[in-house]
Amino acid sequence: MLLNREKTDFAENHYYRLNQILLSTVGLWPYQRSKFTIISHIFHFAIMGSFVFFQLTSFLTLQFTLDLFIMVLSYAVPSFSYIVQYCAFCVNRNDVKRIWKDIRENWSLLKDETERDIMRQHSSFGELMTKLTLLSFIISMILYAITELLPTILDLIFPINQTRPQELHASTEYFIDKTTYFYPIFCHWIISLLFGASVLITTGLFEIIYIENICGLLRIASYRIEHSIDKYVSHNSAQKDCVAYQGIITAVDIHRRALECSEFMVNSFVPYFVLLIIIVVASTSLNLFRLLRAITLRNMYELLASTLFVGFHFIIMFISNYYGQKLTDYNNEIFNTAYNVKWYKTPIKMQKLLLFIMQSTTTPYVINIGNLLSASVEGFSKLINLSMSYFMVIYTLL
Repeated sequence: MLLNREKTDFAENHYYRLNQILLSTVGLWPYQRSKFTIISHIFHFAIMGSFVFFQLTSFLTLQFTLDLFIMVLSYAVPSFSYIVQYCAFCVNRNDVKRIWKDIRENWSLLKDETERDIMRQHSSFGELMTKLTLLSFIISMILYAITELLPTILDLIFPINQTRPQELHASTEYFIDKTTYFYPIFCHWIISLLFGASVLITTGLFEIIYIENICGLLRIASYRIEHSIDKYVSHNSAQKDCVAYQGIITAVDIHRRALECSEFMVNSFVPYFVLLIIIVVASTSLNLFRLLRAITLRNMYELLASTLFVGFHFIIMFISNYYGQKLTDYNNEIFNTAYNVKWYKTPIKMQKLLLFIMQSTTTPYVINIGNLLSASVEGFSKLINLSMSYFMVIYTLL
């Protein structure tokens, strides 16, 4: 028991420490309940709410045009995803705590070094995803800030007789002079992007490490089945019979726990997942139309920005469905393992247990999001088709 506790503490401090720091930074760490957390929540909602508000106010003061409509909504619609994700983790604070507890307890279920190696592989991949995503985020924010401040930078490096015009490459209305107060407006904009993207990245990575943990459990279930049967076949005896039978039972238990963890996460966040699907499809459609307009008008900045936006949306859709497909594949692997072992050399009671495993894994396990979408390769294809369909609708109407 002490060894398992040490392994659990090591895993938490080694593989998940960065995720803890990220959740604490945005005020979503479930074990942190203080005045700082409450202030952090108020600050985040104020920043994200004002971010959306000052985009939508463009419709009040500027003449309505097709370009204005697309420009405003292409930024404003994805901004709602920040608010949805933050609300999800604030409202489901106890569920987030339960998920973190599950991750710790899942490590304590491991029996030997091979099982720990399997879990380390999945935890290391989750840690790698966290680091790469953070690195990409930091680089992207720096490049974006340089792009917006390029006139100022050029004035410092290559000064000319008059100051180069400064303008935020987004449609906003702060009800103040945009040239005079460019830097305060820019600071609010960049802080909002920083906080919003941090929330999306932090919450998304937390869900990824949990799914990787579940995938590790499914692989361990396959390993226990194969290892138990191989050990029985190699050393056929009454004692080994009992050990192999117990090994298969523990495989069934860990498989059931993996599916329970998966269902718990989906059931906890399904309303928010549905909202995010709607937001992503709408945002992708709008940014596809924005891309088309940029190509038509030969606006190089808009072409680059809209291409990056569309690419970002496709990456989000792909990763979300990739992890759903990954769970399905590892669950199917349990059936293949039970089918391919030398079950015919085992006693009847063991064969019945293997038959039970095969029957329970015959139907592919699929994460279903509110009967709206299945997280899988087919789900990714469906999202692409929906986005293209609504893009064509927008193109037809406008």
